[in-house]
Order: sequence, then structure tokens, then C-alpha cells
Amino acid sequence: MARVGTRHRGGRRARVLVVVAIAAGVVACSSGRVFQKGNQASLRNDWDLAATYYGQAVKASPDRADYKMALERAQMAASQVHFEKAREYENRDQLDLALLEYRRVVEYHASNQEARAKIQVLEQTIRDRIEAARPRPPVEGMRQKARQQLEEPALNPASREPVVLKFNNRQIQEVLDFLGTSTGINIAYDKDFQKTATVSVNIDGITLEQALHQILMVNQAYYKVINPRGIIIITDSPAKRTAYDELALQTFYLSSADPTDMEQLLTKVVAAQQGVRPSFASNKSSNSITVRGTLPMLQMVERVIAMNDKPRAEISVDLEILEVNRGNAKQYGLDLSSYAIGLAFSPESRPGGTGGTGASPSNSDFNLNTISAGVSTADFYAAVPTAVIRFLEQDSETKVIAKPNLRGSEGEKLSIKLGEETPVPSTTFYNAFGGAGVATSPLTSFTYKNIGVNVDLEPRVTYDGDIIMKLTLEISAKGPDVNVAGQNLPSFFTRKVETRIRLRDGESNLLAGLLRENERKTLKGVPGISHVPVLRDLFASNDREIVQTDIVMLLTPHIVRTHEMSQRDFSPLYIGTQQNLGLVGPPPLIQPPGEAGARAVPSTPLPSGAPMALVTPGAPVQAGQAPSATKTVPALQPPPTTPVPGLIPAPVPAPPAGGQAAGPPAGAQTPPPPPPGTAPVAVPAGQAPAVPAAPAGTDVAQNVRISLTPPTVPMAVAGPAVTVPISVFGASRVSTVTLSLRFDPQVIRPRLVQEGIFMASGGGTVTFAQQVDATAGRIDITLTRTGDTTGVTGDGVLAAVVFDAVGSGVSPLSLGGVVTNPAGMPMPVQFGQATVTVK
Repeated sequence: MARVGTRHRGGRRARVLVVVAIAAGVVACSSGRVFQKGNQASLRNDWDLAATYYGQAVKASPDRADYKMALERAQMAASQVHFEKAREYENRDQLDLALLEYRRVVEYHASNQEARAKIQVLEQTIRDRIEAARPRPPVEGMRQKARQQLEEPALNPASREPVVLKFNNRQIQEVLDFLGTSTGINIAYDKDFQKTATVSVNIDGITLEQALHQILMVNQAYYKVINPRGIIIITDSPAKRTAYDELALQTFYLSSADPTDMEQLLTKVVAAQQGVRPSFASNKSSNSITVRGTLPMLQMVERVIAMNDKPRAEISVDLEILEVNRGNAKQYGLDLSSYAIGLAFSPESRPGGTGGTGASPSNSDFNLNTISAGVSTADFYAAVPTAVIRFLEQDSETKVIAKPNLRGSEGEKLSIKLGEETPVPSTTFYNAFGGAGVATSPLTSFTYKNIGVNVDLEPRVTYDGDIIMKLTLEISAKGPDVNVAGQNLPSFFTRKVETRIRLRDGESNLLAGLLRENERKTLKGVPGISHVPVLRDLFASNDREIVQTDIVMLLTPHIVRTHEMSQRDFSPLYIGTQQNLGLVGPPPLIQPPGEAGARAVPSTPLPSGAPMALVTPGAPVQAGQAPSATKTVPALQPPPTTPVPGLIPAPVPAPPAGGQAAGPPAGAQTPPPPPPGTAPVAVPAGQAPAVPAAPAGTDVAQNVRISLTPPTVPMAVAGPAVTVPISVFGASRVSTVTLSLRFDPQVIRPRLVQEGIFMASGGGTVTFAQQVDATAGRIDITLTRTGDTTGVTGDGVLAAVVFDAVGSGVSPLSLGGVVTNPAGMPMPVQFGQATVTVK
């Protein structure tokens, strides 16, 4: 019988193994079929479908390394295809489609920082275009008309020719009268103006307004326009400003700023004004501020309000909160009711009552029959504790998931509370009879405390596009009640985190580790036995309980609306002098910024006292000027754009016969300059660049060779794509590799540029950058080990380029570049060549 039972058990094991083997075979076959579908899709260059099939194969067989490699290859190829589509859509100004393609790139290649940066730029550009397409509110037109009404009367002289004045020690009235007569304006004088003061004037080639301002400013006077052909000359003093400056009243309606804060700001701006000081009155009901002052002051106030009445930036915060509560309880062993044996002496009846009635006998009663009959064992009763054997195990897990979205303006407090409110009593004592007696009457009031997850955010968007948030996270739970002065009061478990973080738009922050674990162990048993390792599990009561609570929060902010800033907001505002505040505009410059012009400088030393003329190209030379005494200096050109780090400019071709340099071919892009701090290096194909001598003690690699394999690559016009690896041999302590690969764009076209595994050897972090110019037939590749101090040594693949055939012919592949060690010193390199033949 024993053998039969053994045979049956062996048969069951065999059947189980057969079922498991069949299931494994079915899974392997299904994953293999899916993998073959992925291979077929990759041959058709349908990388999206290939990545889907490869992903299913990896999910079915996660231990297959070839499946994982195929999935990574398909994802990289799909990301490159979508990246090229995104660039094409972006060049066509189809930003919505380009944004979708860049997002697909990030799905396939999460570490593509260029695609992530493009997503942020396109999202901001789309938001700006939407805001720009919105119709302007009518209030903007009203404000523009109000600005025109604030302008003072303009002086309209009869002659607008440049002023030429030369007076030596003459009365100022004579000078001003001559100026007014020659320009056709009427000049009146204030009664307190010192008309007999002598001045010396030497003015040539400036406007009437500039001449008046120059003469009067040095004599502490100013002029006021009373009509287009008349002015009045006044001594510049606070009393005269108060008497002559006209006042106006204007109400400015605010859109975003608080009127009280704006009033305080404007009051501080004009606090040191010595002349006519404006007055401000804010109105909170209409959210406006009324200003009384001169017209230049009102213009200044209008500009200050426009620079500060800006809407706050708005952000949207995505929160993902996961709360996991785990509980584990075990109860096992022998549990006796009271772990005590009771012994009672009762000669007449059972303990607990007389005659079984249950009434307890009095301690003072004594039965005399006990003395005459004697005492026996029948008069004693023993109580044995009840025994219960327990073997209970309980395991529970609770998950609470919340995904709220918070949106608000910067500076405002955003709060979210997940949980419940628990009443908390608060008792105070008072004297119910009044007077100064002792307060003995209790008065209890209740407040509610939020129990659960409480999150408070105070965001602020910087002008650089970062998001600074003050984060407060509090996780609380109700604990056991505590008895205080005879009153049960609740207690709470609290975990609180306060921090200040700075994030980019779309950058996530994970807050975890807020783990609370409570462990309780109880052991009850017979003394001695309860401490024996084996017996305490059988003859003792064991009670163990473990409670864990873990909180994980993922926070991702997004900028919905940023600050509405313009160049005008960053430009300085000229507000006159301390004695006379007002919007006067920028001071006159020799050459206004942003205008094409030139500055005349003397070509030869000028004689002492000779005037220096300032001319612009094409301007006529005034009478009395010597054209040969000046020369025009062209305006400075803007600096070149920031170079792409690691890219090497192409060799400059020799100029053709005739002495003229040959320009770049049509459609070709100018190669970027070398990184800042390095001189441009042109590396001809197959020739090592010139290497400066290394300082003493510096390790320099010898015989480093970078080549294309194989040297001859055959292709067909309608055939599949061909991969050309770029390999390095004999490398020693290489830290940065910059390559430039040239090809014939009429024969082949690059489809994909992939990073090799050589630079990442030893666990280093590699920054891979590539730029393809298919029109000019050039590929620039840069591989940099970030924070590297040792470099990488050996042989391996640096990168690989996938080419498609365009037309029949022969395309040489010319390779050049620069290799440096961790110290930044270039190394001698030999570059190999290859040829692609398309038939």
C-alpha cells in the first residue's frame, strides 16, 4: 500500500510538471510570434508598431535579453523618426502637431532633454499666440486716448533749421530775443527773471528745444509753452513751479494691483519731491486710484502704474497622493483565562451562596457544626482556569489614492485636505456668580481638527521661468484618548514637513519616506515556562500586532500664464530732476540705440576750440564744416550666436582663382564656431589635428584611431538602410570626443544617429549631442563624460549612423574631429575613411 501511495504521488507530480511545461511553451511560443511580428514591422521601418510588438514580447518573456535589446533599438529609432517629424512640423509653423510629435519622442526616449525643452518652448509659444489672438479690451483704446490728452501744447516754430549761436559775455535776454526772432517764436519773461545776467553761448547744429533747454538749465530757469508760437521764461524755484505749473486730475483704474499698495508705492516714489507734489487717493470699491498733479507727473504716474499693475502668474499643480496602511496581527499559543488557581474553604455548601441560592455568606457568620463534625477534604473547593488555544493570523492592507489638481495665482495659498474633522474639546472655568470669586464653573467649547493628509502650497513664478513653492505637508491620525483631570481628551499622531523647493515647468518632485510603524508584542504565560524558546509558543499566549502607514506624494507644477512683461517694463524711466518730477523721456544721445547710424570721429587732431561735428550717413554737411575733418565709423554688428558646445567648424576651402573667396553652397548652413575658450580647428579628413605640447605630468593618449567600418559599404537604391559604426581603437583616458562626418547628400541621406556604448564604459554619465545637416552633407557628433576625472580606455563603438540611399553613385565618408582627456588637453588622433557605393 505504501508503494501504491508513493506511485500515485509521483504521478501527480509528473502531471503538474507537464502542465507547467506546456504553459511555459505556450507563453514562449506566443512571445516568439509577437517578436517575429516586431521584426517584420522593423523591416518595414514601422518603428511604432515594432516597439509595440517588442514591448509585448518583453512583457511575456522579461528574461530575454534579445527582446529587451530589440525593444530599446525600436524605441530609439521611433523617437528619432518622431523627432524629425516634429522638426518638420515646427519648420512649417504647425506647432500643435510638432508638440504632439515631441511628446511621442519623450514617451519613447524619456532622457531626451532636447525634446523636453522643445515641449516647454512650444507650449509657451502656443499660449502666447492664443493670448495675442484675443481681442484687445476696449479699456486699452480708452487709455491710449487718455495718454494723448495728457500731452502738453507743442511748440511750433516758424523755422526748424538747426540753431547756430555764438555769443560771448552777452545778456541772457539778448541771446533769447535773438533766438526767438530767428525761429519765429514770441518770448515773454517772468517779472522775477534776471534778464541782465551775462552768458556765453556757443551752440551749433541743435534744435530749438535743445538750445532753450541748454541755455536755461545752466542759468537755473525753464520755459513754459503757452501756445504753439509763444513761451514764457521763468526762474526755476519751488514757488514759481507752484505758481506756473498747471495741475490736472486723473483716475487710474487698476486691473490686478491693490489700490492701497499702489498708493503707498507712488507716495514713496515722490516723497522727496521739492516742487509741486502730487496727491493720491485710493478707492477699493472701484479698485482705482485718483491722482492730482502736473501733466508730466501724471504721465510719470501712468507709466509707473503700467509697470506695476501686472496680472499675477498662474500655475497648475498636479498632485498624486498615495497612502498605504498595512496591518499584521498574530495571536497563537495557550491562553488561560486568568492564569490563577482559586481555593475556597466552605464546609456547609459550595462557595458563592447558601443552599445554592447564590447569596454570598457573610464574613462574620460562623457555623458551630464545623467544630463538632471536623474538617475534611470535601470542605475545600478549587477553581481551575479555562484554557483556549489560539492560532489566529490577520493581514490587512488599505490604499487611499488621490489625484487632485490645484490651480491658482502666485502668492496665493493653495490647500487640500484629505481626511475627516475630529472635534477637540477645550474647557475653561468661570465664576457663575460674578465678581472676583474663584472660577469653578466649567465651560466647554469644541474646535475641529483635520485628520488625514493636509497639503498647503504657496507658489511663486520667477521672471526666469522657475517655480518656487513653499510646501507644508502634514499627515495626522487619531491616537488613543488621554484622561486629563477626569476628562477623556483625544490625542493625535502627526508627521509634518515644511520645505521650500524650486522646480522647472513640468518638473516633478517625489516626497516619500513619511513612514510610521507601530509594533506591539504581548506575552502571557506561566512564569518560567513562558521564557523557554519552544514551550512559550505552546503554553503561553502570544499577541503580536504591526501597523504601518506610508505616504508618497508626487508634485508636478505647470505654468498656465506667466508674467506679461515687455521691454518697456525693463527700460529706465527718466523723471526729471529732484525739484521737478515728471516724464521727460530719455536724455538726448549721440546715437539712439537701435538705429542704424554712424559716429563721426576726428581723423586728424583738431585745433584747440574747433567744434566736433556729428553726422549720420547721407546727412548733408552744414555750412562751416570741413568734410575732411570727420570720418564715418560703421555701427557695430551684433555678436554671433552662442555656439553649440563640441561642434567643430568645417575646413575653409581655398579661394578660387581671381582672388575672391568662394561662398558656401546654396542651402548650406554655416558651421557653428567651436566652444567658448577654444580656437577654431579645421581637421582635414585623415589628418590628425595639431596638438599643443602637454604640460609635465599629463597623460596623453598615443595612437588613438577612429575609423568607419567597414571601409567599403555597398548599397542599393531601393534596398534597405545600412548602418555604419564609428569605432575607436587604442583610446586612453578619453573624456570628450567631437566628430564631424561629411558625405554626399546626392547619394545617401542619414536617417538615424545612435550613441555607442564605449563612452559609457565604467558607469560614466555621457552627454550625447548630434546635429544633422542633410542639405550640406554633414553630421556633427559630441560625446562628453559629465564630471569625469579618469576618462575611458580601450576599444569600442562611439556612435552609429543609419544611411538611406538617395541616388546611384559613390559617396566618400570623411571623418574628422578632436579628442580630449579629462584635463581638457587634445590628443593626437588618426581618422579612417570609408566609401559608400550605391547601385
